[in-house]
Amino acid sequence: MYRKICLTLRSVFIKYPLMVMLLVSCSATQLVQQESMPVAFITVHHSKLLIPENATYQWSDGFMRHSQKGLISNVDMWELLKQSIEQELNNKGYRHTAEAEHADLNISFIAALASTLGDKEIASRYGLVPGLMVHSVDKNRYEKGTLIFDVLKPGNRSAGLAYSRAGISCFGRDPTGR
Repeated sequence: MYRKICLTLRSVFIKYPLMVMLLVSCSATQLVQQESMPVAFITVHHSKLLIPENATYQWSDGFMRHSQKGLISNVDMWELLKQSIEQELNNKGYRHTAEAEHADLNISFIAALASTLGDKEIASRYGLVPGLMVHSVDKNRYEKGTLIFDVLKPGNRSAGLAYSRAGISCFGRDPTGR
């Protein structure tokens, strides 16, 4: 009797785990695929101007908003971009200063949707366009946006002495689905 119970238990401990493993190995998990969107980058920098370590920066007076009141779906995108840039600069060791005469860097950016600032106008104003040309994107759901980011030597905007200028274009959609 004891032997019969042991054989039954051994059989149970072997059969059931094998059956569970077979069932699990036959099951499939379906992953929802995220729709990937194309992105284009371009960066130009001055080969002789080096940004000092732990530099101080100020925000340029000359940068403007290019969306209605800076709001997209009632979110102040302008302020979010500015906060993100400040956070990244701080993470890299740069420090903000309100006094222009003490700043090592002059920072500005332009963020615009294609409906408010097109590629031709970006090229004429800023001299570069990231060049994102995609025809397969549903233009009713997505709109191309461009971000141009400038790092200048203070007092030299008119002379055109830029440490670097970077641009990014990508397609995005209204988070509310409209």
